[in-house]
Amino acid sequence: MIYLVIVMTVIMIVGSIAILFQKTLRKAALISGIVSLMAAGFFVLMKAYDVAITEASIGAMLTTALYFFSIKRIEEIEKTGESETRDEGK
Repeated sequence: MIYLVIVMTVIMIVGSIAILFQKTLRKAALISGIVSLMAAGFFVLMKAYDVAITEASIGAMLTTALYFFSIKRIEEIEKTGESETRDEGK
């Protein structure tokens, strides 16, 4: 049991540091989701199942999906050259 906690802790620490050095936002968002999933695993080990389900569903899944959706939307805006501030002058 203690070895599992140590491995999960190392994965979370390495993942958190790795986010800082990623070249793309997509990789950083994916690693953030993995770190959040490890946090949910910690909650399961502490027998806080309700918190683990919440962390897994919102922290790992929903937040990561929103990151990817936002990144895709930003790329579309940059590609087409749209801007909300440009429309204000018309």
